Amino acid sequence: MHNSHGTDVVATDEFRDWYRSLDDGDGRAVARAVKRLEIMGTSLPYPHSSAIVGSRYPLRELRIQSGGRPLRALYAFDARRSAVLLIGGDKTGDDRFYERVVPAAERIWETYRKEQGFGP
Repeated sequence: MHNSHGTDVVATDEFRDWYRSLDDGDGRAVARAVKRLEIMGTSLPYPHSSAIVGSRYPLRELRIQSGGRPLRALYAFDARRSAVLLIGGDKTGDDRFYERVVPAAERIWETYRKEQGFGP
């Protein structure tokens, strides 16, 4: 997913599994958000992207609305400034969404960094 004017976007297996589970409407909404990330990179503004508070890492989230529901895709930028899509989910009615998803995203990020040789 590279173009000369944009940001490389890398999807982890966990993100891909979630994306494949979405229906057509949700899938299109997520694809549009990922495209914006690819075009804008680190300058993607709120409300499209926001920082995750309380993580040990500089995680961010794509804020996606689909059919009135808040979908979220957590990501981080690696040492090459590629955007790494870590995990996604539907935040609708889930008061503990971040409590569940942030630790999972952190584990996926740690594994990704080790596999890419970026250290712990």
